[in-house]
Amino acid sequence: MKLIEIDRRDRSTVRAFLHLPFEIYRDTPQWVPPIMGGERARFRDDFPFYSFGDAAFFLVVDKAGRTLGRIAVLEHRPHNEYRGKRDALLYLYECVDNSEAASALFEAAEGWARARGLTRLVGPKGFMTGDGLGLLIEGFEHRPALGIPYNPPHYPRQWEEIGGLSKEIDYYSALVTGEGYEFPERIRRIAEKIQKRSGFHVPAFRSKAEIRRYAKPLAKAYNSAFTTVWAYTPIPDNELEALVDRLILISDPRLMKLIFMGEAVVGFTFAYPDVSAALQRSKGELFPFGWADFLIEQRRTRWLNINGNAVLPEYQGLGANAVLYNEMMKNLIGTRYRYADLVQVQESNQRMLADLAELVPVNIHKKHRVYSKQLI
Repeated sequence: MKLIEIDRRDRSTVRAFLHLPFEIYRDTPQWVPPIMGGERARFRDDFPFYSFGDAAFFLVVDKAGRTLGRIAVLEHRPHNEYRGKRDALLYLYECVDNSEAASALFEAAEGWARARGLTRLVGPKGFMTGDGLGLLIEGFEHRPALGIPYNPPHYPRQWEEIGGLSKEIDYYSALVTGEGYEFPERIRRIAEKIQKRSGFHVPAFRSKAEIRRYAKPLAKAYNSAFTTVWAYTPIPDNELEALVDRLILISDPRLMKLIFMGEAVVGFTFAYPDVSAALQRSKGELFPFGWADFLIEQRRTRWLNINGNAVLPEYQGLGANAVLYNEMMKNLIGTRYRYADLVQVQESNQRMLADLAELVPVNIHKKHRVYSKQLI
């Protein structure tokens, strides 16, 4: 067994790193490949992360040259500066059910972290805002939402028993069902009255260019809304453009809702057509032929992914939450969509799930766990 630290310019080892999940999940119908253009971008020098952080990528191969496991370990300086920590973030972990291979990966990550004076391992947590968090620990029978991790059941055991990591925080994903359901007219009327009384307004977007025009006020709102969320790190200016590009790539403008008070964005809910089936068919490649299938799937899927909901704290007591939930339901009720995957709600934010459960059938069906380990 051999450990390899990847040179990002070495195409063969980068290819092996990117290809491993396709081997591990070959017989797993739930797994959804990531958009491969984004995966390859992490190995380019112009990837925005490298202007404020560093990363190393490791592979474990057997004597025959077969790849058994991989891991990325990151020094995310804004993450550490905001928290006053010296964390090394673990991400992109994949490994066959082999204890020796898993041990080699965790030892490599620890060695890299210690050499840089980092004192704690945390993860899975990614390079950029919006990267999915944690290992799946419940709900293996369900297909993941776009960008949200999926993994075999043996990964939590490897992280806990071999890596020596323990729970840091959990995230819940909920299935929201709109089929055969009628949204309470009373709630709709309340939301409309609040909008008139308080001056909230929710413009209808018709194009992706319109969404892009609001990138800066949206970033300002994000940086105010999520300050109490465990994963929060202020968005560096040079990351914002990449984040907006990724958001717009998969968006349907009609499903993107921003709540305004005057010219200020005070809340938002982002919903995306679930295009998982198209990504499975194209193996994550949008070009040259996958893009057409991607667009077709956007128009025919009956599933939504809801990823990004917030109201600024100072507006929550003014009824903006009712407006937010009303906009969420407009995407699901009276449209072609029948189901929504509300992804990765922090375990301490049970209020959102409780509020939704009073309005629409909600079932928590997946749980992800972020782990940590102090390095002595």
